[in-house]
Amino acid sequence: MIEVLRSLIEPRHRKNIDWVVILCVVLLMCASVATIYSASAGHAKELTQANSIGLKQALRQGIFDLLGLGILAYVATRDYVGMQRHASIFYWCNIALLLLVKVFGKEKKGAARWIDIGSFQFQPSELTKIVIILTLATFLVRVGPRIKEFPIFCQSLLHIMPAMLLIKMQPDLGTALVVGAIWLGMVFLAGADWKHLTAILLAGVALFGFAWKTGKGLEDYQRNRIVVLFMSRENMTREQRDMAYQGDQGVVAIGGGLVTGQGFRQGLQTGGGFVPDNWTDFAFSAFAEETGFVGCVALLAVYLLLLARGLICIVESEDTFGRLIVGGVITYIGFHVIVNVAMNCAFAPVVGVPLPLFSYGGSAAWTNCAAIGLLLSVRMRRRRLQF
Repeated sequence: MIEVLRSLIEPRHRKNIDWVVILCVVLLMCASVATIYSASAGHAKELTQANSIGLKQALRQGIFDLLGLGILAYVATRDYVGMQRHASIFYWCNIALLLLVKVFGKEKKGAARWIDIGSFQFQPSELTKIVIILTLATFLVRVGPRIKEFPIFCQSLLHIMPAMLLIKMQPDLGTALVVGAIWLGMVFLAGADWKHLTAILLAGVALFGFAWKTGKGLEDYQRNRIVVLFMSRENMTREQRDMAYQGDQGVVAIGGGLVTGQGFRQGLQTGGGFVPDNWTDFAFSAFAEETGFVGCVALLAVYLLLLARGLICIVESEDTFGRLIVGGVITYIGFHVIVNVAMNCAFAPVVGVPLPLFSYGGSAAWTNCAAIGLLLSVRMRRRRLQF
């Protein structure tokens, strides 16, 4: 670890590293630990127990984040170009891990997405996002301008389909959609024909309509999560009210924050434990209740700054492989932010899409840090003649 951090601050790296990105990551992690401490404590029955639970969860996330920073530093100091040589190994190892989930995966809340490693739970579908970015970028560089040809365009889609289907079978529709979004962003950046992209999007809409009408491909709870978004609460059955409860409580928490928030550990919804998963998928609601509109604007501004630095990296990079990697990274992070905030505000159905570098979790934190590390690796080597 010490050697990795030392290499990161060597003159040739220090000169080119994007410290704005590093600052964004650290700010998000600090806000995350504070929110997790406050939100997780709200589910305890007594004050003493609340302090213990909140501190435990915050410390665990702090450790995850520190390890994540080590991963970020390690990936950033590696030359991303050399990763092309190992693309096929990454791809098939990832498929093997996803298959292991089907055999040894531990079920939690009706889904088997985790593999137990001692007391730690590893979620291979998180790693899939990084693997898809690297392997799809390798494929797109290899085919070059031929991505405009429809058969080649379809091959790029087939590249992600095995992973998407295995993740969908867990079931984890949210992460499967993330993989699809990464593919869409990267093939668009690679120069795919807009007619082919439009045809795929229309086919996706038609496929969703078929699944909705026939009930094939969509679980009942997934359908209900969509239905309750558009229903009046007075006309709901008890089951539908239960399905809408999490989103409704999230909206109440966000609204309760008003302009400046209710204060740290002062949120009524957060402190009362009324918002389920308010330190994981609904951490944004807890943060909004305690910091208000001002805090939400500041948090989203940090994400926008992070994405903007990624766009600048795409523009300045002189290497197609690097541009495609960064395109995949910002698509992945941007999609997560949009979907997570939308579902916290009840504008989108509740899916398992955490807020990057903010929601509780080790696998997600390490994946996010690896993605940012790739962005920094490209950023530091954007002009290949310097190395």
